[in-house]
Amino acid sequence: MESKQQEYTVKILEQLQGLFNEECENHIPLTELEDNKNASDFFHSLANLAPAVVYNKLTQGNAGSLDFNHIANRLCFQNAVAK
Repeated sequence: MESKQQEYTVKILEQLQGLFNEECENHIPLTELEDNKNASDFFHSLANLAPAVVYNKLTQGNAGSLDFNHIANRLCFQNAVAK
């Protein structure tokens, strides 16, 4: 049986894959990410900014990207210890 984390990860990845599809309204060409600055901006947006926005919407919180990073680190530790 698949865990909820695995299920959510697959669903999120399937949606993210659409970003690289030329027919997607929000298309991001992979060649754009060959530039180190663009790649850095993309991964910061993906790993920090967008998750903080989702977190704040779901919790009515006001966590900035650094605050959310601390939350994410606690989740990583919590899940590493739990397994």
